Amino acid sequence: MMVTSSATESSPVQRLALGVSHVLSPIIVATLLLALSPLRDASISWAEAVVAALFTTIIPWILLAVAKLRGKVSDLHVTVRHQRNRIYAMTAALILGGLFVLWLMDASAGIFREVYCILLGLLVVAVINFRWKVSVHMAVGTYVILQVAGQNAALMPWVVLFIAVLSWSRIRSFQHTATQVCGGVMVGIAIHYAHEAMALVLN
Repeated sequence: MMVTSSATESSPVQRLALGVSHVLSPIIVATLLLALSPLRDASISWAEAVVAALFTTIIPWILLAVAKLRGKVSDLHVTVRHQRNRIYAMTAALILGGLFVLWLMDASAGIFREVYCILLGLLVVAVINFRWKVSVHMAVGTYVILQVAGQNAALMPWVVLFIAVLSWSRIRSFQHTATQVCGGVMVGIAIHYAHEAMALVLN
C-alpha cells in the first residue's frame, strides 16, 4: 500500500524526496549498471552491454511508457500493485529474449551474471508482490550500488550513504513504509550475494 499524507503533499521536503526518487529510479540505475559494465569488467564488450541494457531495461521502459499513455498503468513507477504482474511478466520475457541474443553473440560470463541477477531480482520481487510489497527502488538501488562498490571496502561508507538517501526519499515521499524499504534493501543485498555465488560457477 502506498503511504499518503495530505498535510505534507506539497511540502518542499516531499518534492525533494520525489526528485531524488525519480533521479535514482530503478530504470536509470539499472540501465547505467548494465550499459557501463565494461568499465567494471574488462571481459564484457560494449556491444554486449548495449544489448543487455536494451532488453533488460530500455525496451521494457519504452513499453511501460506506451502502457502509461494508453492508460493501462497508473504511472511509470506502477504504484498500483495489481498492475505490476503483467509488467513483471513482460519484462521477464524480454530479459529472456535478451539472454538468447547474448548467447547467439557468445557473450562473456560477466554480462550473463548481471542479467541473470536482475532477472532473479525481478522474480523475487514479483513473488513477494503477490502477498506484500517491497520497495523496488530499494531492491534495485541496493543491488546496483553494491555491484559498483564490488570488493572495495573503502567505498562502503558511500554505499551506506546511497542506501540511506534513497531510503529517506522513498519514506519522505510517502511511497513506502520503513518496513517496505527495509524489505527492498534485504532483497538487493540477497541478489548481490547471489551474483557473488554465480561468479564461482559461471566464469
